[in-house]
Amino acid sequence: MSSDYQTLSLVLKDEMLWISLDRARVMNAFDLAQWRELGRAIEEAETDAAVRVVAIRGAGSHFSAGYDLSAAMDALDASPKTWRDYIEVGNETCWTIWRSPKPVIAAVDGYCLGGAFEMVMACDFVIATEDAKFGEPEIRFSDAPPFLIAPWALGMRRAKDLLLTGDVIDATTAERWNVITRVCVRDALESDVGRLGRKLAGFAPETWGQNKRALNRCVELQGLAEGVALGAEAFAIANTTPNAVKEEFLDRVNRDGFALAARAMQRRYDPD
Repeated sequence: MSSDYQTLSLVLKDEMLWISLDRARVMNAFDLAQWRELGRAIEEAETDAAVRVVAIRGAGSHFSAGYDLSAAMDALDASPKTWRDYIEVGNETCWTIWRSPKPVIAAVDGYCLGGAFEMVMACDFVIATEDAKFGEPEIRFSDAPPFLIAPWALGMRRAKDLLLTGDVIDATTAERWNVITRVCVRDALESDVGRLGRKLAGFAPETWGQNKRALNRCVELQGLAEGVALGAEAFAIANTTPNAVKEEFLDRVNRDGFALAARAMQRRYDPD
């Protein structure tokens, strides 16, 4: 594995590559550089015989707040094609995780939102602490989830409950809704992920990878790729369609900055 990563930190331990999203100052929110580096790290792991399992976690106290929308503010007046090209970077990384022949585990603590939540749903296993929070708040900013995997991961009713309200759920609810594999206490996250990784590393990689491909193909036959393409298109249209909610949000961003604007829009829908 190469070591020239700027937004990630990588550690190989017991045949498992730990990839840490390393932008804690912005809650590990994804800019395009981090999406590209994560995709490259997964691809390098696929060809490295020393790596049998990959685990993705966040530096600091949160997994990831999703897309770093402040990094996309320069594209506000862009064309739909520009937005499609922008979101394709993250979507391609999610596909790389989905298609990897090696097991990919998400180790989640704190917030896991938006694009990060979509990426986690593309992983094979998700272990989360009891303090983890999951959600897709895009609708609250008049936006759309670009990697639209939720209907397959959660089922349509649960997907609508999350995506069309922007609500955030706790880890217990996420486990009940089949969003995650299991819940653990915070201090046990690394050890529980490590235990699962050691189990997965013991299987013949050729057979394990083939079984993963077969399972994934069952979902793909139900239209996953077409759904993701529709999600990307909805994202591009949402970002180029004027409306009162988006104008309010952008006014707040210009006045108060992105973080305060996002909190204000959250309170707009959950005043209590």
